[in-house]
Amino acid sequence: MADMTQLTGAYAAPWLPWIMIPLVFYILPFPIFAIAFLWIEREGSSESTMGQEAKPQSAGLLSQVQPESMGAEPTSTS
Repeated sequence: MADMTQLTGAYAAPWLPWIMIPLVFYILPFPIFAIAFLWIEREGSSESTMGQEAKPQSAGLLSQVQPESMGAEPTSTS
């Protein structure tokens, strides 16, 4: 059997797929998730100005419905 360090033959690096498995599935996700986390945090901090918290956007009808206490009867405001 030939030494793995000698790059000879039709496929010069038969060990490359075995090296890529831990690289792609164990090492590479950490910087990707770190960059994604920093990007998300940067977008969130750009919405607030001068130390003030950003007001949440209204989400259509969901923001108009007031939560009721459990077991409480609905009351009319008119």
